[in-house]
Amino acid sequence: MELILRIVGSLLLIGVLIYLTYFVLKVYSKKAILRKGEFMKIVDVLPLSSDSMLVLIKAGQKYILLGKTQKSITFLKEFELSEFSEVNEISDEKSFKKIFDNSLSSSFGLKDKVLSLYNMIKDKDDEDKR
Repeated sequence: MELILRIVGSLLLIGVLIYLTYFVLKVYSKKAILRKGEFMKIVDVLPLSSDSMLVLIKAGQKYILLGKTQKSITFLKEFELSEFSEVNEISDEKSFKKIFDNSLSSSFGLKDKVLSLYNMIKDKDDEDKR
């Protein structure tokens, strides 16, 4: 009988320790996620499909355009703040899509390269699934 009580007590103690560990990690991870970056912020996101998107990040005096899929993040282009002279801060009136279209239309066909890169990644993912 004493052995059964020890086993039950040990199992309860292990259960309580697992729960406390889960609770502490949950609280700590929320605090880490809620921290704001001082020097970088995500300005806008443009979904291209269910698994890929374009992300515009402001870092200091520069804007960085990234392509993001489920498997990778790709640097696409860096813009100077002066290239966005008509927009001090990107507002609700100016969408990321409009700025993207205007800025990349004169960038040596970069928009077409981005779209072809997206199609190539999508085709490769489709082949991997087969």
